[in-house]
Parts: sequence; structure tokens; C-alpha cells
Amino acid sequence: MTAPFQPVTSTSHEEALGVLRDDGALSMERVLTSSIHPLDELTGGFRSSTSYLIDSGSRYASDILHLTCLRALAEFDEEVVWIDGGNAVEPYTLSALCKRFGFDAHEMLSMVNIARAFTAYQLVSLIDDTLMGEVGRGSPAMIIVSSISDMFMDKDMRRMESHQLLRRCAERIEEVTRSKETITLVTSHTPKHIQPEPRTMSLLSSIFDVVIQVRDREGSVDLRVPRNGSAVRFTPTPWNQMILDDFNGGFDGKNRAHIPSGA
Repeated sequence: MTAPFQPVTSTSHEEALGVLRDDGALSMERVLTSSIHPLDELTGGFRSSTSYLIDSGSRYASDILHLTCLRALAEFDEEVVWIDGGNAVEPYTLSALCKRFGFDAHEMLSMVNIARAFTAYQLVSLIDDTLMGEVGRGSPAMIIVSSISDMFMDKDMRRMESHQLLRRCAERIEEVTRSKETITLVTSHTPKHIQPEPRTMSLLSSIFDVVIQVRDREGSVDLRVPRNGSAVRFTPTPWNQMILDDFNGGFDGKNRAHIPSGA
């Protein structure tokens, strides 16, 4: 069975926002920074009614999701809907981060509505049949879909079918993002899982508003937004360390760039 929800193509980002404004003003425009300074400079922050595809199987992509989820809860005091297609969500990490930043973990985690899929068809059902209603019910500020392509790499699925179902999911996510004005983050696949074929990534990239490529480079991380050619390489700083040049105090410190295992 599909796990129920439970508490626990524009050429650039700016052009995507321009299209939205031409179609009609947003009822509430949210801008969320990640506190990862290089990422925030690259994207200008994550914005409402905009979908972001994080193209990566890196562990660091998962770090971005967990950190940004917590920041959305703290910033907007609204729910986050998280659909997990690759067993990527880590409640213990969220709880540890809450403790580290002085938040009530029980209160914060009760605002994260998680649903896990264990097959491609369950994922389709969650996204196509359930997501719109869940977002309408809770009015979350953010939607997260982790490891969207993993289930569709099953060898027992026909390529044509998996491609069509994946397109259906991506288009539905985009529809919900626009109509409900959410900030939406989607990751491509789980670390160490089979990397999606170029055709799959091309499909996803053509549907979501902003693509952010994350690549590991011998202790450093490359971030790139291919549509406008902007890129940056930096070395993530462990969460239990502070850098004088970056530190700005507390939860908003710019050094918050890496979540060690078992944070």
C-alpha cells in the first residue's frame, strides 16, 4: 500500500518569475534562503510558485533538503509536504537539527507531512491523486519530492511506460506548485542509486522551472545552474564548526553548509 501522509520552462529563474507575474500577481510571494551562502547567491533564494530540480545523487543534495525543510518551518510556520520516493527523508536528522538550533523537535516534526512510496505506481498515486488535496488541506509553504526517478528505473517496467508515468508526475508537481503557490524542491535520485539516463533528466529539466546541478569534487561541491551558466565550487563546512569569514550567528549563519552523518 502507498504510505499515507503522516506528520513526522523558462530559460532562467528570473524569467520564470516574470512569466508568473505576467499571468497574475501572487497572493503571497515567499522567498526562502538555505543559509548555504554559495547556493543562495546562485539562486537568489527559493521562491513561491517555482519548482526546483536538484540534479544529483550526491549526499549533499539530501543535506540541502533537510536543511531547507527546517528553515521553511521556522521561517513561515507552515507545513511542509514531503513525498519520499527513495527512502531519503531522515526524521532523526531533522530532530537533531531542531535540537541544535533550539527548536521544539516535536512541534517542528508534527508540521512535516511525510508520505513514502515503495513502487513507481505508489509514487504516481501519491503525486497524481493525493498531492493536490493534501496541499489544499494544509496550505504548506513547501513541497519536497525526494528521489523522483528511483522507482522508474525498475527493470521490470517498460521504458515507454516509466517515461510516461514520470512525465505525468513531474507535470502534476508543476501544476500544484503554480496553483498553490508553493516552494517546491525535487531531487532526481538517491545517493548510490542508479543514475537516471540522459533522456530521463532531459524530461525532468524541461518541466521544472529551475535546475540546480550538484556534483561532488574531492571534498568540494560544484553547484551549477545550467540555464544561465552560473556556477560555484566550495568546500562545505561541518555543522559543528564555525568559519569567522562566514559566521553570522545562530540559525542564520552562512557556514551552515553540511550535515554530517548522524547529525
